[in-house]
Amino acid sequence: MPPEPQNKQLPKRLGKEPLLEAVWELRFAGDVSTGQELPGLLLGKLRADYPGARIELRPLANVPPEFRNSQYQMRYGATHALPCGEFTILTGDNVVAVSMVKPYPGWDTFRKRISTLADWLNKAGVIRKPTAFSIRYVDFFAGSPAETLNLLAAEIRMGEFKPTSGELQLQMGVVLNEFQGSIQVLNPVTLPGGSNPLEKTGMVTDIVVNAALRDPENAWNDIKSNLNPAKEACHRLFFNLLKPETIKSLDPIYGE
Repeated sequence: MPPEPQNKQLPKRLGKEPLLEAVWELRFAGDVSTGQELPGLLLGKLRADYPGARIELRPLANVPPEFRNSQYQMRYGATHALPCGEFTILTGDNVVAVSMVKPYPGWDTFRKRISTLADWLNKAGVIRKPTAFSIRYVDFFAGSPAETLNLLAAEIRMGEFKPTSGELQLQMGVVLNEFQGSIQVLNPVTLPGGSNPLEKTGMVTDIVVNAALRDPENAWNDIKSNLNPAKEACHRLFFNLLKPETIKSLDPIYGE
């Protein structure tokens, strides 16, 4: 995928929003006691505005902590969830995240929720060494594999072969200035629920931008100052992945 000119105008939002989920995740050097303390601490904060907030155990909570922390695939997994209507906070021994699902309320609302959570964590002093944060956007495009693959601005070939049926799994890493990014495309994917099977099958694009926090003394300030640049990097990756006619079909809005 060729680099996109930095001065190219990108949509501010889409009239036909394909987003399934937006996630902000903070990783830190924690331990079992941190993972045990976070859910109760956050529940107390949440109930002031969300009286129905509750703590739910995730499957990873049943895995012995010594084992899950020795496995990289589990170390940053969530052991608890705190659903609050339009968003959910996830916590683990070494991670805390906030997730918003469809209908996505927009970046301003998402950023405020992230900032509020970061302020709570900073003032509580439970997390002493934040190491990195990431912003992730997962989008879904309904249709057959051949139809949805044609939405991408990509020329995919292995030797003399192309994915003519449209079925593929692709993942690649990219560097965007100070950020590390990744692009994943899964096609086809079947979403659960719904009465029309044609509406459940399609292509998923998964965009992640990671920001390292190298200065523990200024980590919380660095999180705040890098939220907008990291989101803009996600934004650029997503739109650079799509053909111009695909973007046009999503009813792009360029004004504020």
